[in-house]
Amino acid sequence: MCCSFPILCVAGGGGGGGDVPLPVTGRVGETVTLTPRLTLTHPIDRVTWIFHFNGKIIILAEFRDQNFIRVNNNYFPNRLEGSNSGTALLIRELRMEDSGIFTARFLVNGERREISYILTIFDPVPTPDIKMEMEQISPDWCNFTLHCSAPTNPSALSYSWMYRHKGRYQPYPNGTTIRVSLQPESWDGEYLCLVQNPADQKNVSIAPREFCPHTRLTKATTGGYNSRSVGVIFLVLTALSVSVAALIIVTRTKGEEQN
Repeated sequence: MCCSFPILCVAGGGGGGGDVPLPVTGRVGETVTLTPRLTLTHPIDRVTWIFHFNGKIIILAEFRDQNFIRVNNNYFPNRLEGSNSGTALLIRELRMEDSGIFTARFLVNGERREISYILTIFDPVPTPDIKMEMEQISPDWCNFTLHCSAPTNPSALSYSWMYRHKGRYQPYPNGTTIRVSLQPESWDGEYLCLVQNPADQKNVSIAPREFCPHTRLTKATTGGYNSRSVGVIFLVLTALSVSVAALIIVTRTKGEEQN
C-alpha cells in the first residue's frame, strides 16, 4: 500500500516497542538517525521525542502543526533535527554521553503508540599496526609471528585475522597474534588484520613476499648452510680460483720476458 503525507506507512511490522528497545550504534563525531518502523494508516497528530536520563524522562522535542519544536534545549543543544514529518530524529556530532534510551511517542487518531531505541556510542576504531617477528627454523619454510595492535585502546575492540591467497580467504582464530609457517608457493599471499567494534572497523595487511625470501639466504638451525647458500659459495670460490690462476700465469709470463 502506498501512502502520502500526512499518512505514515512503513512496510513490515518488525519494529520494537517501548518494552523492547531497538539497538542502534553510532560513532563519536558522526550523525545517527532514529527511524521508527511502524505501520500507521491514520494521520499523525503529534510526535514526542523523549530521552531517558538517570531515571528521568526528558522531553526533547515535539512535532505538531507541521513544525519540529524543541522543548528542552539543555540536552543536545543545536544537535537535534526532525525529519519525515517528525517521525525520524537526527542526532548530530555524537558524543559518548549520548548513549541511552530514546522513545518516540505517537498520537494517532486519539491513540498513543510508542517505539524505543537503545543508542550506544563508540569511539572510531584507530588504524591498526602489524609487527612481524621472524623465526628462522627451516631453510625450506618461512616461519614468523604477526602481532596486530591499535595505537590507542578504545573499549569493545575485537581482533581477527585472515589469509588471502589467489582469491581465497582462510580465517584464523580471533586474537591479536598468530604464528605462521609458509612454504615458497604461498609467499605471494597476504595477511589481513581486522579490528572492529559494533560501530566501526579498520584493517591493515602485510605480504610475506616482502620478507620471506630472506629465509633461504640465512644459516639453518643445524649450524650448516642450505643448498642454495652452498651453491652461491661454490660459485664465489670458483671465481676466486680462476682469478688467482690467471694472476700467476701473467706474473710468470712477465718474468720470462724480462729474462
